[in-house]
Amino acid sequence: MQRDQATEALVGCLPRAISIAAACLILSGALGLLVATEHAPPRLWFAAAVTIAIAAALTFATRRLMFASAATLVLVAGILLVSRTKMSAMNLALHSYDAFFYLNAPTLRFLWESYPAYLVSAAAFVLCAALVLAVCWRFDRSECPRILAIAACVVMPAVAAWIETWPSGLAFEFTDARNANVSSYYLTWPATAEAFARGQPLEAAASTALPPFAPLSGCALPTAPPHILLIHQESLVQPSLFPQLDYDRVLDRFFLSDDGELHPLRVETYGGVSWVTDFSLMAGISSRFFGSLRTFVQVFTTGKLTETLPQSLKNCGYRNMLFFPFDAHFLSHDKFYKSIGFDEVFDRRAQGITTIHERDRVYFENALFAIDRHLRASGAPFFVYVQTMTAHGPYSFKYLPGEDVAGGGPGTPSAMSEYLRRAAIVQRDGEWLIEQLKRRFPTQRILIIRFGDHHPTATSELLPSEAKDERSTTSSRFTTFYAIKGHNLVVPPLPAYDPIDVSYLGNIILEAAGLPLSEAQRRRKELMAACAGNYFSCARRDEILAFHRRLIQSNVIRAD
Repeated sequence: MQRDQATEALVGCLPRAISIAAACLILSGALGLLVATEHAPPRLWFAAAVTIAIAAALTFATRRLMFASAATLVLVAGILLVSRTKMSAMNLALHSYDAFFYLNAPTLRFLWESYPAYLVSAAAFVLCAALVLAVCWRFDRSECPRILAIAACVVMPAVAAWIETWPSGLAFEFTDARNANVSSYYLTWPATAEAFARGQPLEAAASTALPPFAPLSGCALPTAPPHILLIHQESLVQPSLFPQLDYDRVLDRFFLSDDGELHPLRVETYGGVSWVTDFSLMAGISSRFFGSLRTFVQVFTTGKLTETLPQSLKNCGYRNMLFFPFDAHFLSHDKFYKSIGFDEVFDRRAQGITTIHERDRVYFENALFAIDRHLRASGAPFFVYVQTMTAHGPYSFKYLPGEDVAGGGPGTPSAMSEYLRRAAIVQRDGEWLIEQLKRRFPTQRILIIRFGDHHPTATSELLPSEAKDERSTTSSRFTTFYAIKGHNLVVPPLPAYDPIDVSYLGNIILEAAGLPLSEAQRRRKELMAACAGNYFSCARRDEILAFHRRLIQSNVIRAD
């Protein structure tokens, strides 16, 4: 009888022992992923401490050790999958705020059109993970004591916080996560919590003795100002940056201004996230001063800016129109653009565009039609901002195969050769636009500005070794161009900085149009000279931060 009872007890304990053993094996798998991917020891230890804390919290909530370990493994594997996918597509690390930023219908529609394989893979991963977790929940018999989970929940976060204080370069970097995907993701949690608590403030000096800037006032002009046409050339960069390239040099002339010079522009993103460049241009503030949440800066500054480029133009009587290649609600951009002074936002539906791979000429046709309609109805100057898409990746297929344009010469990487084809199509459509402006509006004075928002990913194989330091903010990987031409007007001399930060480009446009600068804009011009065209990397950083404090005190930007 006693032997039978002992046997029954042993048999009864087997499911629990198996569950515990399986849990230990699964959790070891999660930690093994960290060992394989977190190449810097402090990063590994930090990620391991946070991961164990997550497993402990799930165990405390469910008392199911095997299920909690499996859920932790799924989390770690999911972070690795999504982070590496985002890095390959956008060259940016996964951020914890991404879950709130990207999970909306317009954005998912864009991702489906641009990267369908990624979404299918993600859906398959979620389905498999759900099945695995359901099985673990059904057969888990571990019944772990909560006291052990509580102890781990207290100790492991303390260990992670202690490691984070080490002077070991543990801080989050947008483009420094290839060997630290999970730790980089964990390090963004405090910033996301802060964003939900009170928004993400602009980095600024604690105080300044200087008075607030005078508010934007009237715009008395001796003569009628010129119209302004601003063109965001998606993924366009001058191929002359790469002397080793074999390509048709006729392409070089497209990147020149009326003065016959190439004017390099320093942007703040590589291979994607165009809206970061867009924000810095429109606001005149480097997005880098918003820390790890800078890719979400338009969300945090909607309704909080008062002296943007379009607002300054509107103050001078301009009608502001934007031609946008995505749905109006894409990443909430429509709210941002309208809050900074655009009267009308023509998204792809309003323009009758069905694909994001539409050529530039289609956007130009829509803009020309709107310009003609405006000029027939009003004598006010217009500011038209057109965002284009021809040079947008991926470069794995031949874009507009019917267009007879040159790609790269022999030996050119396939992606770069395709990019060069698209750049030639951009040039063809850009020259067509100039001809149309001359033909349709022969007497109008129009200032035409084009700029490259970031490099295409196709340049990654051609960058010099020193440019591959992804933590450098002055690397040539961030160098594009801006070009200014005049129709029936002479473009004044442009700043001779090599390169100039995109945060100053709005000032340059206002001055090229002969428009007055506000007191804050005049101070930005002084900083441009004092910093030799640098903004975020300016050696006189204290002056930049004091400038930000004055902007906040003047309500030019609300930092709440």
